[in-house]
Amino acid sequence: MRTSSAVLGAGVALAALGATLLGAAPAMAATHVVGCEPGYSTIACELSGPKADSIKWSMNGVYIPSWDNKVSVFTACTPGQRYSFKATVTTGGVVEAPVYNAVCRRVPS
Repeated sequence: MRTSSAVLGAGVALAALGATLLGAAPAMAATHVVGCEPGYSTIACELSGPKADSIKWSMNGVYIPSWDNKVSVFTACTPGQRYSFKATVTTGGVVEAPVYNAVCRRVPS
């Protein structure tokens, strides 16, 4: 009987540990997407997804502080050049960094 009591006690302790770990699991990551539209030597980008706690944008790897916490951004561009837009998004402690690559055009696509 002592053996079964010890096994039962270990099982209860393991179940309690599992419940504790499950309760401490982080929330599921929010899904954000960056979409951009080239225009007449301009590119407009927009972040879609749940409301974010903070948004930090970079273009071609350069952080642009004046775009902080904006859902949409707009910039002039050089036709034929490639541009990469990244939004580093924080929502409830989860950080995402969706990227969109676009080519600047002289006319809308």
